[in-house]
Amino acid sequence: MSTRKQLGEQIAAVMQEVIASAVLTNERIARSIGLNVVDLQAYGVLLRHGEPMTPGRLARTTELPTSTTTRVLDRLEAKGLVQRRPDPGDRRKTWVHAVPFEDEQVGAAYAEILRQMDEVHARFSVAELQTVLRYLDEIKRVR
Repeated sequence: MSTRKQLGEQIAAVMQEVIASAVLTNERIARSIGLNVVDLQAYGVLLRHGEPMTPGRLARTTELPTSTTTRVLDRLEAKGLVQRRPDPGDRRKTWVHAVPFEDEQVGAAYAEILRQMDEVHARFSVAELQTVLRYLDEIKRVR
């Protein structure tokens, strides 16, 4: 029987492998559409947020320096993936709007990942998946 410490070490090792695989997969997908992985992830943050964000909020959410966030937004805007619009009530404030993007190659890559995840999920009970979800929701706050 494994101890909590041993299980924690095993989980940490597997998480490192999962993170490395996700980073490399996202790098490949980003390159396929002419972006770098940081730009793709920042774009994903904007899309998942579901509504416009200020550049400052995006910088805080991504934990990127504001100067880097500005350069990321410049590149995303040049690709037509975001639009910056002044706040109608305060022209000093800018809102960043994500422009939906459809690419068959990207869609197929993520669809295949989701298909494989569905196969894995089918091997677990709903209760087990709820535990995994609760764990991942907590662990995503670890910095």
